[in-house]
Amino acid sequence: MDIIIIGFALFSLFFGAGNLIFPPYLGKTFGSCWLVASIGFLLTGVGLASCAVIAMSKKRGNVKEFTNVAGNKLGFIVTLLVILVIGPLGAIPRTGATSGEVVIASGIHIPYILFILIFFGITLLLNVTNNKIVDIIGKYLTPALLIVLAIMIISGIIHPIGEKIIPNESTSEVFSQSITEGYNTMDALAAIVFSPIIINALIDKGYENDLLKRTGQVIAIAAIGLLLVYVSLTYLGATASGIYQDKTERVDLLISITNSILGPVGKYILAAIIALACLTTSVGLTSSISEIFVEIFHNKISYKLMVTIIIVISVILSLIGVDRIVTFTFPILNYAYPVVLTMIIYNLRNKQVDYKYRKITFVVVSIIAIIQTIINYLNIFNVNTDNLTKTISWLPFYKSGFPWIIPFIIVFLIGVLATNKKSKYNKNIKTNVQV
Repeated sequence: MDIIIIGFALFSLFFGAGNLIFPPYLGKTFGSCWLVASIGFLLTGVGLASCAVIAMSKKRGNVKEFTNVAGNKLGFIVTLLVILVIGPLGAIPRTGATSGEVVIASGIHIPYILFILIFFGITLLLNVTNNKIVDIIGKYLTPALLIVLAIMIISGIIHPIGEKIIPNESTSEVFSQSITEGYNTMDALAAIVFSPIIINALIDKGYENDLLKRTGQVIAIAAIGLLLVYVSLTYLGATASGIYQDKTERVDLLISITNSILGPVGKYILAAIIALACLTTSVGLTSSISEIFVEIFHNKISYKLMVTIIIVISVILSLIGVDRIVTFTFPILNYAYPVVLTMIIYNLRNKQVDYKYRKITFVVVSIIAIIQTIINYLNIFNVNTDNLTKTISWLPFYKSGFPWIIPFIIVFLIGVLATNKKSKYNKNIKTNVQV
């Protein structure tokens, strides 16, 4: 029973209401290829996040040990980047923007700026007063959201909205684009921050001696839940692809699908639940991130001041809207995910590769990912990137969005082989000395 409860807790941590907007959009975009799109999305949205939790369990939930596999400096930089992305530069403003757009798209007339100010005003108030009302509301919101989604999904499967379009993209293009769309869940990054909560819960329940096995069982429960929700929502998006091609905004599409299946009443109920769920996420993230920053700055900045700073930044960024926030954060994720993936792989190995080879791997992956990130940002502002693109466009899988993957594999294998050879050589010397 402990494993089931903790498994659902992990599911709740990953299953943010803000992530509901991505699968339907994926389905709408790729229509009849929705299953391929789902698999790609699940690889990063669920698979990589699950691997991150397993890797963290091998470090007993110690974030510093997990990131130090890249060295102290890069480990700290990645930790800081992760905190910023799932905090004031990404996830927190996205909760406010998602809530505002969902409420307005459902037909409730309120100025967007006013809603954002109210939303983050409540977030600020609940954080500085340590009000426990969010914990109480949060216990009921996830089950309520799942019930509404279950009704919508079952209805949408029995009575499809429409026909699925045939996408212009090839199957491989659908797959690769869906993998990078999975970055937007930020769950693999969030796993680094959330994992200690789950791992400590398992240890407290007495599972210290078989922690890795129990962590795997917890992940299986959470992953199955996420898989069912994400695949179903992608399918609903695909059935709406022939009708809602004009819906270019993710939130607007989700509300339109809900209205088509559940009608106006269902639309209002879902909008209200998502808005409240986003509020609890906003309060929780603001609190957690503020505490981490207070620790990083050795209590030189007070908790309340840190909360205020995060709220101000989040208000400003949330005003640009969900899709622009996604556009703004995606290049950062394009850097963070390859580096975090490299960390996960090294942490999953029982026998560690020599540091000098690990360092080379992280340097190679980081340089390629940074160039890719710069290109992405320059493209947003319509700046010519031809010369910069030439530096990495010759690499395999560049067009798919993964120019770092082959260099990583090559350097990683060299490091593993060199380390094994060195270990064998040292073992032989030790044996000869003993003889």
